[in-house]
Amino acid sequence: MLDITTPITDHMVHWPDNAPVALRRTRSFDYGDAANVSEISLSVHTGTHVDAPLHFLRDGPDVTTLDLNTLLGPCRVVRIETPGNIALADIEMLNPQPGERLLFRTTNSDSNWSRQPFNPDFVRLEAAAARFLQQRGVVCVGVDYLSVGPADTHLALLGHGVTVIEGLALGHVEPGSYELICLPLAIVGADGAPCRALLKPLG
Repeated sequence: MLDITTPITDHMVHWPDNAPVALRRTRSFDYGDAANVSEISLSVHTGTHVDAPLHFLRDGPDVTTLDLNTLLGPCRVVRIETPGNIALADIEMLNPQPGERLLFRTTNSDSNWSRQPFNPDFVRLEAAAARFLQQRGVVCVGVDYLSVGPADTHLALLGHGVTVIEGLALGHVEPGSYELICLPLAIVGADGAPCRALLKPLG
């Protein structure tokens, strides 16, 4: 199994207008307590996480309603070499198939982005490319930074039943076919949730 989850760490990078990450020990053996107990505060869109339609649709379903079948099963990791955004031409070359899960390994993964300042120039998926993926019947899209793209990209996917995984750690993953296992926390009323994501090589 390959772990493609970005570890959650104290003060890690976060979307600028989201809550920062704060992790602290509230009880400790060092202080004479009977157990170690930690407390965490963070946006649900921190590190590796899954978006729910509610993230960009006012009355959209929350994260507990997601079809987990879209997050479990065969997937394809594709490498996008260009430093610019993922455009329609890039996606057309991939010939996406109905029911496919696609994870995009871009130049975002060339650095340890989770421990660096927020990068406003991260590689993202353009809206036309997102609409093409949705029209071709792709059921899940994963990216290697905190966002798949601007609002129109999110709406093209989340508004049409395509599950979105963001913040994947793909720097150590070669392009190819894998079995995806990705389960978001079941947080009632939430527009997203942290998740643990794994890949099992196929073939």
